[in-house]
Amino acid sequence: MRTGVLINNYNNVRWLRECVDSALSQSLPPDEVIVYDDGSTDASLEILRGYGARIRLISGTHVAGRTGIAAQCNAVAAAFSVSRAEHLYLLDGDDKFLPDKIAAYETAWAEKPGAMLVQAPMILVDDAGTALKDNYEKNKHRADYRRATYAQQDTDFYYPTSALAFHRDYLSRELPLDDSILRDAPVDARLRPGAAFFGAVLTLEECHSWWRQRAGSISSEPGQRDPLRATRLRNRVFNDFARRHGFRPIRLGLNLRFYKQIARRIMPDWVSAPFVRNPEGQR
Repeated sequence: MRTGVLINNYNNVRWLRECVDSALSQSLPPDEVIVYDDGSTDASLEILRGYGARIRLISGTHVAGRTGIAAQCNAVAAAFSVSRAEHLYLLDGDDKFLPDKIAAYETAWAEKPGAMLVQAPMILVDDAGTALKDNYEKNKHRADYRRATYAQQDTDFYYPTSALAFHRDYLSRELPLDDSILRDAPVDARLRPGAAFFGAVLTLEECHSWWRQRAGSISSEPGQRDPLRATRLRNRVFNDFARRHGFRPIRLGLNLRFYKQIARRIMPDWVSAPFVRNPEGQR
């Protein structure tokens, strides 16, 4: 099998059918679509069972007290464990693919078969599917992601979960994730930064997915959008990866963005703004 879509779902009944349909109706159809449901209490399972043999459904058990981050990590690992495809496309149950996504990613992979990760910016939409803007960031488009990691002492070069497609060889190294550490790190944050150390990372210019902005999502959980916290978390995640695989760690004390974020936190805007705005207009 060449392509597979791994969908993770928990109580996304409002958007789930659109999500699954977007994977099944690709201009280049995937060879497998695997949906892990984390014990939904809404009508998600009814919808998923209606697809019959068109998808492979894994009906999991919701663990009381487990965070959404931990549940998503478990869902992706469980779906991967039964997959057979070479290229695995991640998709959250409240997001969706645009019709040519797999075709565009596979074209990129055909030009560089050894790539470990392909990604692209996404269109941000609200609950109702109204487009808000795209999340294109120039800093996430690099020729050499491994070099950029050490040049910036950071790994803020990657788009979120539903933008990502990994080579099987890389996921086989990283999954399942150790749930005894980095419990506050979402699955995308834990998987992305190491890909460049085993092959190329390819980033497309055009958007090929929707990323839903809504209350109750993992990205809206407390602290997830705190820039200073995110920088510290990226540092911890990468250094855990580096330790496990024998690569050189990065140092938070050499990360210029970290100091800019501290300045923004402790100084009034009129003092910090001239110092924290980089040439690309990013934080």
